[in-house]
Amino acid sequence: MKITKASGQQETYSKEKFCNSLKHTGVPGALVQRICTTVEKEITPGMTTEEISQRTEKYLAKENPALAAKYSLKRGIMELGPAGFLFEQYVAAILKEYGYSVKTNQMMKGECVSHEIDVLAFTKDTHYIVEAKYHNRRGIKSDVKTAMYSFARLLDIEKHQKKKERKPAKHLAWLITNTKFTTSAITYGKCKDIKLTGWKHPKKESLENLIEAKSLYPVTVLPAINRFAKEQLAKQNIYFAKDLIHFKVQDFKKLFGIHQNIAEKITQQAKALCG
Repeated sequence: MKITKASGQQETYSKEKFCNSLKHTGVPGALVQRICTTVEKEITPGMTTEEISQRTEKYLAKENPALAAKYSLKRGIMELGPAGFLFEQYVAAILKEYGYSVKTNQMMKGECVSHEIDVLAFTKDTHYIVEAKYHNRRGIKSDVKTAMYSFARLLDIEKHQKKKERKPAKHLAWLITNTKFTTSAITYGKCKDIKLTGWKHPKKESLENLIEAKSLYPVTVLPAINRFAKEQLAKQNIYFAKDLIHFKVQDFKKLFGIHQNIAEKITQQAKALCG
């Protein structure tokens, strides 16, 4: 049976691949088999992988909301934009958790023109010019043109910065995206020493790895977070589900106008996911 990938291409449905995606999330063996069997009965020829994921999330949420949140990480990140969150702000928050000093939405002069920078990330001796490339649909990849743009911008900025810096620092381009890179983008990135972070790349430091290692799940992954709650949390720049653990149930009504019943579910799910 053929199913449709997010890119629009068709591939043969693989139960092993489907079940492994659940195992990777940490779903226990017995539950993996139960959900795989249940969802598989509903799969029809041509069904999209996104539809399959949605059905899986629905059944998983009934069994274990925390595991459903982990499973829905990719979708949760894609919901950041429509929910009012800025992807570059979320990226900056992640980098800060990893010890970088960060600035967002900066204008930097180059030798030729000025550039609007999504995120500046600093270590002691290295400055990263970060391009946060957000996509709101599955199947869209960040291509070589985006990598080339990042590198060209770096070259222009670097020439100007070296003239004004008292203590010269190393300058690098860093491209962070919530989807995958094309093969050409990865090849170009290696050639030009551009740091690339995306979905499933690089192998041990991909975007999902960085998120899972420190439980930096966006609030949008929690099943109890409805549209109103997303909008209210976005206004307060609350990005991580783990930050919700520190609020009392009554605080949600007072600070965000979120109903108590929903607030109770949100705190329970946040604690189960990140506590």
